[in-house]
Amino acid sequence: MTTSTYILLGISLLVRVLVSCAARERDGFTDATPFVVCFSLVLAGIIHLGDPLEIYGLNMPSLLKCPWTTLISLWTIAFVIGRVANFLILRPTAGFRKMVDTGHASPGGVYLSLKDYPKPYGMILGLPMICSQTFMEEFIFRGLSVSLGKRLLGSLGVSTRLTGLLSITGSSILFGLIHFVPAFCCLRGKSIGIPLYALIMPTTLGMVFCALNQATCSLWPGWIAHFGLNYAGFVWDRIFGTWETHGLR
Repeated sequence: MTTSTYILLGISLLVRVLVSCAARERDGFTDATPFVVCFSLVLAGIIHLGDPLEIYGLNMPSLLKCPWTTLISLWTIAFVIGRVANFLILRPTAGFRKMVDTGHASPGGVYLSLKDYPKPYGMILGLPMICSQTFMEEFIFRGLSVSLGKRLLGSLGVSTRLTGLLSITGSSILFGLIHFVPAFCCLRGKSIGIPLYALIMPTTLGMVFCALNQATCSLWPGWIAHFGLNYAGFVWDRIFGTWETHGLR
């Protein structure tokens, strides 16, 4: 039941490896995502003693049962908020251009890996690369973290209802901090708006993704919504040259 998902992941990771090899020769950039994804899958298989994708509902029957109307509505709202926030926060001033030039402000690894590719090719390659990137984040933060959190709290005698709430809240805050800390360290004394957005938006979306996943007993909803948002933002920035306007070379 999960063969198709493994094939999808395999193709997306293969593309990442090929692009990473080219980027390493050019910029010395190494993409650790393939290793992290494989390690996470093996770890989950050992912990749960079974097919990790099956355990987390990443099979075809679960995909067909996704709440598509809810996902489309969530994507629309989050995408609009993201574009408005980017317009308000990422202003093409001389100061911000300097931050981009020094690497203190960045569009992310996928964008940087593909920035020298022609736009059509870059957007095609971005599909599998963002697919595996968002899978990694969803599997770790909405899958493993929540599952292990429930086990730990359950072993301490915490009620089942409170266990679920605390696990979801904790994994979502951790997801927000993973985005916040690098932004805060890079932009300390330069900008507080970007780090705050990097904390609030991922944390909020993490809570929503967890709720959707729990309702469907599957990681598909969070993965689909996360992929849709990241890829749409990537395509938007590629088409309009958003980061190039900010000084990215």
